[in-house]
Amino acid sequence: MFPEAPISGAEQAVPEVRFHVAAPPLRDLVTSYYIVDAPGPLHDTLHPEWANIRFGFAGIWEFETFHGDGRYIASTASLFGPTDRGRRFSTSGGSTLGIGLTPLGWLRLVGGDASRVANAIVPLGTMLGVEGVAIGRILAEAGGDGERVAYLDALLTRRAARPGSKEELARRAHAVLIAGEVEDVGDFAARVGVERRRLSRLCLRVFGFTPVRLLARQRFLRTLGAVRDHLDRPLSEIIDYGYYDQAHFNRDFKAFMGMTPMAYFNAPREVLRRAGTERLKALGALVQGLHPV
Repeated sequence: MFPEAPISGAEQAVPEVRFHVAAPPLRDLVTSYYIVDAPGPLHDTLHPEWANIRFGFAGIWEFETFHGDGRYIASTASLFGPTDRGRRFSTSGGSTLGIGLTPLGWLRLVGGDASRVANAIVPLGTMLGVEGVAIGRILAEAGGDGERVAYLDALLTRRAARPGSKEELARRAHAVLIAGEVEDVGDFAARVGVERRRLSRLCLRVFGFTPVRLLARQRFLRTLGAVRDHLDRPLSEIIDYGYYDQAHFNRDFKAFMGMTPMAYFNAPREVLRRAGTERLKALGALVQGLHPV
């Protein structure tokens, strides 16, 4: 079961986190391929994120299900829907490989209504056109990261050839969310060039959440990214313009991450801290939800 409070860094293994960029034709669909190798027990919390596909190679990886104290023991190949809150996870040690999907990647590579799997985890099955367990087996037996990336590039490039719908609207909406220049749904709709009702349908289908929730989510992620490297400065000087004050941000932080900012930044965060550093170096973004379009 997940710990009630963060455990000290001395009690956790030191993981290795590596990011790889997808082939050029896939870069507006895939934020990254990432590998986490954990030599021993780890507990951490994922940030709100777009959809991910994760393959487990070794060890047991448990993820919070958001239903009471429920937990999901990840299978060989799982689809993680987009999330609007932090998700605790734990492992006894092992390796996992993930594919981060952009909203456009969701449309082209998986398809369907994202709101139906929002905050959910389901077996991957044949959603990529090949049985997920078979994909996981090939990845596990590969000779290293290079072979894994080459295999996934080839698989996803073939998959990406299938036509998608609503792609241009999805691109525009994603660009508006990443730019972080609007806080009002009316302005959001105007920037995308659609009526509010149509924007709501688009956001649920492509991003998994309502426009109001998406704007709040992105505001939180922007501030989280800004605060991370400036913990020596008062929060009031760093928080996003969309927050009324620091108390507003503190309430939002607790709602999105399930803990106070102090508890979060004092926690070891052995995986996510390293992931933020490596993602920024490799991809130019601290978290998946801020990945440039």
